Amino acid sequence: MDLESHPTTLQEENRKTVHELLKNTHSRIERLIQKTYQQKDSAATSQLRQLRTRITGLISEAEKKELDSFGSHTGNIDDFYENEERFVETPTMLLQEVDNALATDENVDVFAISDLVDKMDMGFSHRIELTNKNLSEYENRIGSKKQAEREEKEIREKEQKEAEEKAPAEDKTEMSETSPSEIKTSSTDDIEDETSVPSDTQAHIKKDELDTETLSKLYSYINILEEKFEKQPPEVSYDGEYIADKQWKVELSKRSVRGSIKEGRFKTPMLIVDNYWKSVDDKRDIIEMIQAKASTIEQNQYMSLCFISSSWDQSIKDWVRTYSHQRLGFFIYDLLEDDLVYNENDENNRKFAFWHSTNGTRTKLAQIVDQLIEDEEYFDLNDVVDHSGLNLRGAKKFIDSLVKKKALIDVGLDSPKYTRSK
Repeated sequence: MDLESHPTTLQEENRKTVHELLKNTHSRIERLIQKTYQQKDSAATSQLRQLRTRITGLISEAEKKELDSFGSHTGNIDDFYENEERFVETPTMLLQEVDNALATDENVDVFAISDLVDKMDMGFSHRIELTNKNLSEYENRIGSKKQAEREEKEIREKEQKEAEEKAPAEDKTEMSETSPSEIKTSSTDDIEDETSVPSDTQAHIKKDELDTETLSKLYSYINILEEKFEKQPPEVSYDGEYIADKQWKVELSKRSVRGSIKEGRFKTPMLIVDNYWKSVDDKRDIIEMIQAKASTIEQNQYMSLCFISSSWDQSIKDWVRTYSHQRLGFFIYDLLEDDLVYNENDENNRKFAFWHSTNGTRTKLAQIVDQLIEDEEYFDLNDVVDHSGLNLRGAKKFIDSLVKKKALIDVGLDSPKYTRSK
């Protein structure tokens, strides 16, 4: 941890560094696209174009100075410096990976590049927020460090003095002829007051630490979401596909919960469900932010995003209730009012609201099948489609999995019809 760099100064410098690294990466991605196109690797070319779009969005994020005060979770000063180191390290590795891909004649490892872009994306939403508490911790560390250096200097001088007193007289004489000009004694002018605090410290703080009540409500909300994410992964995708058989990865911090499903050779995210702390007061700011986020989401991808804050301006709530996008579902959660706000007329919003709410309920596919059997005893794929949100292909995949497990049997004659196994 480099204590010589003040946290607020370091954060701003890192933002500029990351911005420059991402711009360099973007230009090299363009060259990689040309390379894979010439190699007639259409899959890699398509994936790189998606990554180029995502990097464009990250560049836009890095241009905003308010990034310096944004963090999705808190941490002590050690956590802060470690997090900032990773924040710069990841785009550095990303640029190196792209340079390596350009330097070789082998096929481009798009997966490795995509994985680093994912980490970079997470890095933006997980920077540790600077508060009065950890800035004071920094100042105390600086004071302790200077005190330790002073004490170490005093010990060295004392040891040197004792050595001189024990030395033979002739050595003392010799020493006395040379040491006065070489030995430096400490002066009170050389020692800074370790309790002093730079005058610009308070000017750098853009947000106060959350009060106890807000923190308590936030942690309670995150804990509820964590349990949902861990125990009840999504079964139906935004487009009606069956996805319960895919790997659902959950990532957790003090102020965020994220679940994602990646697929394909290059492990591209097909679904991201994200909740994290972000307080925005201006309606224009949040509109621009969401529009920029939506532009980074490609075809065959879907994100359900929720911003958490202690309270939201009514004009923002009104706008969110009307917002609809085919690949981005957007929610805001008001901690103090325990209110989840979103466009309830949007089908996908209704589908994913469960993973953003505190008291939402979700009927599992197995329960839907049980109810169909309870009501009619026999059912077909169209019945599953009508009651589950699955499309026909997704319904068939789900039912085939139950038949394979011998939980259902096909008793159809002219067309498949299912019931519970005996």
